Amino acid sequence: MKVGLAGRVAGMAVCVGLMGVATAAMAQFAGPAVGAPSDNGTPATVSALQAQYGDVKIMPGDVISIATYGAPELTTTAMTSVNTPGGTSGGSAMGLKVGAQGEIVLPYLGVVKVAGMTPSEAALYLEKELKEKGILVDPQVTVSLVDSPTRVITVLGEVQKPSPVPAFGQLRLLDVISACGGFTPLASHTITVRRPGDAEPITVILGTDPKMTDEANIPLMAGDTVIVSKVGNVFVVGQVKTPSAIPLSSNAPITVMRAIAMAGGLNYGAALSRVVIIRKTPDDQHVEIQMDLKKVMHGKERDVALASDDVLLVPTNGFKAGMAVGGAGVTTGVISGLIYRVP
Repeated sequence: MKVGLAGRVAGMAVCVGLMGVATAAMAQFAGPAVGAPSDNGTPATVSALQAQYGDVKIMPGDVISIATYGAPELTTTAMTSVNTPGGTSGGSAMGLKVGAQGEIVLPYLGVVKVAGMTPSEAALYLEKELKEKGILVDPQVTVSLVDSPTRVITVLGEVQKPSPVPAFGQLRLLDVISACGGFTPLASHTITVRRPGDAEPITVILGTDPKMTDEANIPLMAGDTVIVSKVGNVFVVGQVKTPSAIPLSSNAPITVMRAIAMAGGLNYGAALSRVVIIRKTPDDQHVEIQMDLKKVMHGKERDVALASDDVLLVPTNGFKAGMAVGGAGVTTGVISGLIYRVP
């Protein structure tokens, strides 16, 4: 087999490459873990799982609803536009928007400053004001936070509906993924969380073992950005039924045999003993991993897991091709400017 590719891999290098493939595959599909260090050197597993939630305080720009028992004129019924993408549907909510100075305007009470209070503190304050001013004898007020443009968790990447998710309560990673419609078929199980104030991102690897879900389902906080990356592709070319770009599975490795099956299977003219994996190394070099597919099929060689951007070339057997067309033939394939000729 003549290969027009610079830097042909020697037998030892091929063995190392195969070991690297197996190692990468095992690492990619290991159990869930949180592995990135935080800015103070503490393992992110600890810091990520110990997110501290403070009391939610009303801030300028928030929309709050007020319900006063027995006093409908002191209960908010008007619709207010909201500006939190992914928040209340329709772009409006029943409530009052807190002004730039932290104020709202209420009947009988006029301008009331509520910014800096929790909703329960604001309710107690309004009850006190209504009672002291003789408006109600025994007021019972409930204040709820309806919308907040500043309390969101932004979700980007391979989810069905990438958008900010309102973060009024204590949310976890899978909560916000679910709120965005779940993963797309191309979603990687490696998720990155950027948290304000943390120099290093939090990396979460979702595994396939349901027993380990709690470890990966870390708590999130308002201001977090969740990035769901896309899995890579492998490219199957040559003597297969349907040459294809196949996305790597998010929960199981794509091996050579599986990739060929997903490409529709082999053509009659395939040279089974000369299958080649063309891989780009981190230093921008190309290496070849040669396989004998016959031995793999008979269990004499281990099937190989493919890595992102691998090119799986199934070359042509010249004799078979000649038999198919009634004469000898030579197949020439061009991949990334490299010419492969198989007699």
